[in-house]
Amino acid sequence: MTGDQPRSADMRDPGASGGGRDRERGATGLEYGGMIAAAALVVAAVWFGIMYGDLGKHTTNAVCRVFMGENCEDTASSVQTALEKALGGDYVALGDSFASGEGAGDYHDGTNYDNRDDWNPGNWGDDSHNRCRRSGSAYAEQTFSAFDFEGGFTAAYCSGATQGDLHNPNDKNDNEEAQLNSLNDDTSLVTMSIGGNDLGFSKVLTDCVLNGGGGVAWTDGCQAKWNDELDQRIEDLKPELVALYTEIRERAPNARVIIMGYPRLFNDPPSQELNNMLFNEDQIWMNGKADALNAMLREAAREAGVEFIDPTQAFLGHGVGAPDGEQWINDLDWGGPGLSVTDPGSFHPNAQGHDAMAALLQEQLRNPRYP
Repeated sequence: MTGDQPRSADMRDPGASGGGRDRERGATGLEYGGMIAAAALVVAAVWFGIMYGDLGKHTTNAVCRVFMGENCEDTASSVQTALEKALGGDYVALGDSFASGEGAGDYHDGTNYDNRDDWNPGNWGDDSHNRCRRSGSAYAEQTFSAFDFEGGFTAAYCSGATQGDLHNPNDKNDNEEAQLNSLNDDTSLVTMSIGGNDLGFSKVLTDCVLNGGGGVAWTDGCQAKWNDELDQRIEDLKPELVALYTEIRERAPNARVIIMGYPRLFNDPPSQELNNMLFNEDQIWMNGKADALNAMLREAAREAGVEFIDPTQAFLGHGVGAPDGEQWINDLDWGGPGLSVTDPGSFHPNAQGHDAMAALLQEQLRNPRYP
């Protein structure tokens, strides 16, 4: 303490012995301290700008406040939250049957008809058809109803869609333009589920129903037939999805882009109920492939700089084979529409499943988590 007092006195009295040197040394220390503090304030403000707003604007105002202190623009109230960004324009929902609500019922008019299999003589020769099966219970539609968007809602998704239907008119359904055509500068939110049909997962399910387990003698079971093929397809699909996600960002530069993954289809432990028509070992194997798909989707989203939701944890205990009232995935249903042997809503989320995915999406909108 006593050794510091003379230096303080000398700083107050420039004429004191040695005061010039000590005053200069002391002033330099204060200047360094002030510079460090100022730099810390600037860095903090710049980082805040990077995370939540306009970098240039926040940097300029940070410097202004630290070194000038007056007549600086107040940017605190102008910072736009992630939720406000998502709600600031139009919501466009893209994707396949897991997005459209196939299996959830409550399908909109004009998206669930096929006059090609109509036995009514009055409709003979009418080949019009559209089985996009857009449901009022779909997670995207529920989310649009739950928030006050400044713009409108476009449901571009369609059951059976692949990546090709995002870039080109859907030749499997009437009056379906390329899904990406719905995106523009006014789009503030894009959600999408896509990839399952590109992998041919419905064919895998069919093979496991017809020839599961160890397989019929002298033939390969579904696992032997598809295991390596699916792994390769998942690997090949990743760069395609990175490019697709990047294109979506370019077409909708002002939007948040959120990718919804796929839930496991089967309960764990699996059920051997007759109407599942699947061996336990095949159910476990297919759940593993769903996990591999989601891992790839997460990585693709990370590389493209978009958001990702993995519904796996939310659906645990709610897959095919879960107790009555707790099953969020439809079992195999043989009562298909028209000439279909099975209902295409089989092994798809039901209305409760879409409720769960809507809850996940709405939480993501409020509290973003990045892959």
